[in-house]
Formats: sequence, structure tokens, C-alpha cells
Amino acid sequence: MQMYVNLDYRQHNWRLGFHLQAPTGWLSDPNGLCQFNGEYHIFHQYAPRWPWAGHGWGHWTTRDLIHWEFHRGAIIPEMELDKNGSYSGSAVIRDGEMWCYYTGNVLEPGHDNYDYEGRQANETLVISKDGRTFGDRQLVLDNSGYPAYCSRHVRDPKVWWQNDTWNMLLGARTMDDHPAMLLYQSPDGVNDWKLAGSCTTISGKPFGYMWECPNIVTLGGREFFFVCPQGVPSQMTKFQNNFNSGYFPVGGTVIDLLSGDKGLMDAKAPYGCIDEDTFVELDYGFDFYAPQVFTDEQGRQILVGWMGLPDIELQYQVPTYEWLHTLTWLRELSLNDAGNICQWPLPEYDALHGACVDLTPEGAIDNVGKLGSSNYDAHDIEGAIGARFANGTCDLYLEGIEGEGRILLNADLELAVIGNMIELSFKGIAGGYRTVRRLPFSELSAGKLESLRMVVDTSAVEIYVNGGEHTMSTRWWPQEITNLRVSSTFKAAKSYAYEMSFFDFGDIC
Repeated sequence: MQMYVNLDYRQHNWRLGFHLQAPTGWLSDPNGLCQFNGEYHIFHQYAPRWPWAGHGWGHWTTRDLIHWEFHRGAIIPEMELDKNGSYSGSAVIRDGEMWCYYTGNVLEPGHDNYDYEGRQANETLVISKDGRTFGDRQLVLDNSGYPAYCSRHVRDPKVWWQNDTWNMLLGARTMDDHPAMLLYQSPDGVNDWKLAGSCTTISGKPFGYMWECPNIVTLGGREFFFVCPQGVPSQMTKFQNNFNSGYFPVGGTVIDLLSGDKGLMDAKAPYGCIDEDTFVELDYGFDFYAPQVFTDEQGRQILVGWMGLPDIELQYQVPTYEWLHTLTWLRELSLNDAGNICQWPLPEYDALHGACVDLTPEGAIDNVGKLGSSNYDAHDIEGAIGARFANGTCDLYLEGIEGEGRILLNADLELAVIGNMIELSFKGIAGGYRTVRRLPFSELSAGKLESLRMVVDTSAVEIYVNGGEHTMSTRWWPQEITNLRVSSTFKAAKSYAYEMSFFDFGDIC
């Protein structure tokens, strides 16, 4: 049942100060992330008129992550190869050019169900010499190149150079609703793409029905296989959203692992070689999906995610009608001492920091009071410290945390440690009737909460736990957007926040 949020959207449009948002329309999956001649290129799925059946790639550029230029639709549905959507993909820089690979979606007339028939998944290449204009599109792989066990859901090409050949990973769904990944190889990245391997769960049990948005990440000499499983049943502390994102640690290389498939095009099913019990979730918030990772010219492994979810309209109504969704900050990936992947905002964003404000008891005056939506769960915050921020944004740090406590943003969004659990919960309609997301201490290598960073931007919150070992990314729609009130009862060695300035969007947003 769809829930409608009683928010006064005529009063607010919840525009963001330092996150990317379309001027109008809808954005989702980041695509084609790369740095080309010193300039960062952030593409994403984009429909300038929403709702609209076909969507393509929106395009942002920046050199410093502070000043941004929007180029609107860089790759849009305009030919038979992609007439129903220029879907997600990736980019590689080669020979002084930007090569973008994506899935062209075509829905053939006369079909009622496009999951298993009537859909063309056309893996397509388009090349840009200058990062602004894009040439003719070339079909590099179509349905005839997929194994017979595949449904019509094959998409999201991740292309890279390894082992003296070009490699392509594709997410897939089988005809009996099992997830799969397909590995293809080509000598030149254009012609003769041949199936070279596949994978699914080693148990033979479905871990969701579709794996999409594949990525290969190398950190500390190890490879990690990033995927987005769709359709994994929700649990109290796992897979809490309708779709989820994470990674499998790999012994050796992904290519070697998937190359164990000896049946290839003649196989009756993908190769069972992935232990689903090793899957690590990337984010425990309400809004995170479809992350893509790229390597910049400094050699940093950088992740960008979509702060949204597919089919989210089935759960609640996003109240920003003229524009929908945003992307996370660019996050550098690293390994901590426990061997877990950490995410942390790029240091370039520190240029947005203004005055540093200590959280104090005086700053918490009038910030505290009863929490909870009913009498039986109401409680008081005592001994709080806090601060106020006039533009509805801040970058908050708590270091050296000990024991239980809670942080409250306005009277709307609370992060609390209760026993051995971190809970992020909405206390009112700012969450669109969503309730709680949980991160257990068992998922933290330290076994406890040690530090928090909360980046608050009008209607987006990014939370980095224990140096980014886990994140909690969330949209919210507070009724008060110009006076952010922050309160904390945590005992911490340091509790402070920065006032924030905004991105330079020119005259776009």
C-alpha cells in the first residue's frame, strides 16, 4: 500500500546545498564515472521529464568537487538500439578518449511480461574525444550472445583491461529467477565479445533473483566483487531495504573465479562459485543503491552511490515533485586493520567547511524534549549538548565515543546506541512513515561505536561509523529547513561540527 506524506511541499522543495540534484526530473544510478584530462565526469541515470518511460545519462563535470557544471542528457534514447532507455554502464579512458558502455533497452511490442521475453538488452559503445560530445553508437553484444538460461534481464556492463584483454561483467537473472554474473572478453573492446565465465551462488540457493551493477575493486592487493542483489528477503538487521548493495571478498581474481565455468554458452545454469554467506553490506541507511567505483588520476578508488532505491514509490512518496533523488558524496575506499572496506568523503570537500562549532550544554537549550510518536515510547534527553545551524546543514564529528547515547536532528531523525545496536529512526513524518534501520555491533570490527561523522545537507544525511567501516545514507524531509538543531547525549572526547558553504552550481540548481 502506498503511503502519502502530509508534507507542505509548496513551502519547501528541499533543494540540496552540496549534493548533486537534477534541475528538474529524476536521477538514479551513477554511470560512467571517470577522470578525463584532470576533470571528473559524473554520469547518472536521468529523465528530465518525470514520469517518463525512457531515461538516459545525465552528466556533471568538475575539477575541484566544489564547482560543478551540468550538461543535461549526454546519452539519451534516440535510436533503435536504446529506444526504451539508455541504461546503466561504465566508462574507460583509452587512447586519449572516453569509451562509454551501457545497456540499450528495447521493449518489443505485443508482450505482457518483459522479464522473460520481448526485451532486447543491447550492450552499446559510444566514444567521446572531448568529454562533451559523443559519437555514433556501436552495438557490441546482444541477446544472441547470452546463454540460454538467461532471462531478458541482462544489464550494466562494467568494462576494464586485465590479463592483456578487455573484460566485461554483466548482471543477469536466470529464467528460474536465480541471480548471475556473466564475464565476456574481447581483444579490442569492440568486436568478438565471447562468454568467458559466469557465477552464481555455490549453494545453488537464490541470493535474490538478480545481481546488477557489478564492479571490481582492488585494495591492498586483494580483489572485491561488488554487486547489488535484488530480492533478498529482509531481516531485522540485514537486507533491511527492498534492494541492497555490497561486496564479496575474493580469493585471487574475479576473472579466475568466474573462468571456472567450463560449460559457458552450453551450460544449463551459471557456475556456482560464490559463497553468499561472505556478502558484506555497504550501507545500513534508508536510501543507498547502485554504487559505482572508479580510479582517479591520483590512484584513489572512489565510490559514488545513489541516495534512493528502485521501486521506492511502492513504500512511500518522495515529496519533491519537480526533482527526484540525489547522489552521495564521492567517497574514497580503503582497508582498515581488520581487512574491511571503509568509505570516507574525499578531502576536497573540506573546502566547504566554515566555522567550527563545539557542541555545548548551552547549545542544547530548547533542542531537547520528548521524543517518540506516542506516550508509551516518549522519553527525555537529559544532559545533552548541542548547537544550531542557520542554513540547515552541518558536518558533525563525534570522536572517542563511550557507552550509550543518542543524536537528534531537530525532532525528526535520531541515531541512538541501545545495548549492542545502533538504531537510526524517524520520530515523525520527515521520514515518510519509514521507521528504523539497525546496525549491530557485531558488524563492527571494534565491537562498539567509537566515532561518528554526520554530513547533513537540507534533505540528505550521510553517516560514517568508525572511520567509515559502515555508512548509513538517508533522505529526510524536515519541516524546518533553515534552522538545524543538533543534540547529543554521547560521552565523547570531542564533539564538534562545521558550518557548511555550498557547491557552485552556476545558474542550474
